[in-house]
Amino acid sequence: MMEPERGIIVGILGQWASGKTEAARTLIRHLGGEGNVVFLTDRDLLVEQALGYFLGLDDSEITTVLEPDGTRQLQGEHAVSWLGPGQELDSVELDRFRWRPNDEVLGLWHDAARLALGEQICARSVEKTPVVIEAAFGPDMVDLGGHPLWLSIADLFARLEEAGVDPRCVRWNIVEACCDVRAERNQRRGADVPVDIFDRLAADGGDLTPEQQKEWEKRGMILRRVPNEHDDIERFRSDIIAAFEEVFGAG
Repeated sequence: MMEPERGIIVGILGQWASGKTEAARTLIRHLGGEGNVVFLTDRDLLVEQALGYFLGLDDSEITTVLEPDGTRQLQGEHAVSWLGPGQELDSVELDRFRWRPNDEVLGLWHDAARLALGEQICARSVEKTPVVIEAAFGPDMVDLGGHPLWLSIADLFARLEEAGVDPRCVRWNIVEACCDVRAERNQRRGADVPVDIFDRLAADGGDLTPEQQKEWEKRGMILRRVPNEHDDIERFRSDIIAAFEEVFGAG
């Protein structure tokens, strides 16, 4: 298990459209910018699971459909992806890769992404460069195929510990915003997350219970909560920095 107190490792937890990405960007700027901070996100690791799946398929295992706008839809047994004109699987950027898995693999890929996040935290913990982590959570549920999806914070912490992360090593900030607020934000942004997926995976739930939080805190984990149900982005950024400085100190 990794040793604690090697440097600054701060995590941002939040549900979809909670503001967690803005919180992570705020801390990255506060810590000196992208060139001075290691940024880890479970989102990229989940996309890597999907991209790796398609890269591992033979041509005979993919059905390609050309759409009117020139987009190629790639259909595999377990997932579908879309490549725009000029995009190729072996060079597409993670944040531009569009995909949707079948229910039977989403849980497996999500679990693998969380374990990979833990392994990356362990690998980076020996460095002095600050680390900012962004991770999503949601309610534990059963998907449309009847398979369990463990999306809660408690499951995330368990997976990170399984990968070797000491609970004392990461200082976590939980961004709090209810589902109605987050759904409205998602709509204002042009439904970044399709409404059907948002309704399934972004409902309220998945946070630590008071008992769970006390148990993790007994083991040395430090947690702070930052509300974000208003639309004052400067206030939110200030609150995130204040929560960070409360734990690590100013300056």
